[in-house]
Amino acid sequence: MSANIFSFDLNVSLGALEIGIVLGVFLFGIETLQTFNYYKRFPKDSNLLKGAVGVVWLLELGHTISTLHALYLQTVTFYGQPIHILSPPLSEEIPILLSGLIYTIVQTFFANRVRVLSGQWYTMALACVLGFFRFVGDVWIAALLLIYVRVTVLLEWRWLVTTSLSLDLSTDILITASLCSCLWNMRSCESKRIRSMLDTLILWAIESTILTSASSVIQIILFMTRTDLIWAGVYVVQSKLFSNAMLASLNGRQRLRECTTANMSDIHFGSTHPSRKADAVAISFEDARSLRSLDVERK
Repeated sequence: MSANIFSFDLNVSLGALEIGIVLGVFLFGIETLQTFNYYKRFPKDSNLLKGAVGVVWLLELGHTISTLHALYLQTVTFYGQPIHILSPPLSEEIPILLSGLIYTIVQTFFANRVRVLSGQWYTMALACVLGFFRFVGDVWIAALLLIYVRVTVLLEWRWLVTTSLSLDLSTDILITASLCSCLWNMRSCESKRIRSMLDTLILWAIESTILTSASSVIQIILFMTRTDLIWAGVYVVQSKLFSNAMLASLNGRQRLRECTTANMSDIHFGSTHPSRKADAVAISFEDARSLRSLDVERK
């Protein structure tokens, strides 16, 4: 299928891209606030985790600047020259690479959470393999745009774009299903409050992946059924959904710990430090392993 500038509705193509970029800036502001709160509340997290949060924020900063620059070029510098809609500037290709890196870091974070919680490597290994191929696909797409300098080349490589988006969706579902399965298996404990807390964690896991998975599905449908760029409006927002999901998960530990501390007084762990057990339910790189052994004293 081919497409040219005369088959493009600029109100749809450029309008969707502009709305997506503006929404992305708004989400970046939320991410910045979440990042500030994270460093303020969790100074004792591992350097690896704090470094990952910082890298994700820097990548999102570059992503936001690049998309705003592309929007300025197409709506101001090249005003009245619609041909440039099909010949994207370099600043439209950079976000593709940055998005790929963000997806890789965030999905590795959640996959590692499953590994620590379950004590098994295979889910994380499979997620990393899928994430690697997704990143390769993003690099390939960026290279095609750089070489051919026209968006319509993606219509000739539909399988590549849809495969990349499908890998993203598959990784999301794999990680969420594995995490929910681990938490559900732990509901065998006798305490109703612990089961309620685990139900909350399961709900959080599902909520954290709904928007990212939905955005992938929407992109696939729009890309396969239309020849315009409306799908790109969703694409420029997706990385912000990933990074905000990661930060919301990390910052949510404080509320969960407070709730857990209040509910631990009637639960016997064989320890005189129930507050330490509260930390066990705050799943992260350091303490997810403790949640797997709620009835064992944390040394």
